Amino acid sequence: TEVIEVNLANLAAVPSVIYGLLGLSVFIGIFGLPRSSALTGGITLSLLMMPTVVIATRTSLKAVPRAIREAAFGLGASRVQTVFHHVLPLGMPGVITGVVLGLARSLGESAPLLMIGMAAFVAGVPQGVSDAAIGLPMQIFAWARSPERGFIENTAGAIMVLLLISGVMSYTAVCIRRRFEKHC
Repeated sequence: TEVIEVNLANLAAVPSVIYGLLGLSVFIGIFGLPRSSALTGGITLSLLMMPTVVIATRTSLKAVPRAIREAAFGLGASRVQTVFHHVLPLGMPGVITGVVLGLARSLGESAPLLMIGMAAFVAGVPQGVSDAAIGLPMQIFAWARSPERGFIENTAGAIMVLLLISGVMSYTAVCIRRRFEKHC
């Protein structure tokens, strides 16, 4: 357990560009996934947010008082019943917080997407997860540095969409957290 904890802490400290290099070499180079596809970007960003989610989940589950577990065992609950009926509901607010933190980090990341080629010009809407796509942070950057004045509104709109998505995610997390805290 100690080795896993140390490695997770180290993974959380790795710069995001390294995850991009991992996605480039492993997912594109070895597994042959399409370059600049939403599938490759999604897998790479999920690896980026994994340490945050795992550390937050482990911390929130460890924070559940031992007395709750012992009381459940004392009333005849099995180990599985104790985990699913007592430990998980009490630890769920912390788990949800970890997921939202991980999603928020991956939402604004552009370095891993740049490394796997999701900065290319995409003329139309992708029809599937293996079609070429561009991440929203990369699209904002491309529009912001464009010399045409018409892209100013596009840049501002995309920034507002990114902020709206972040706000909705945070609000949803707060609502879910409150719901789980009231039921526990």
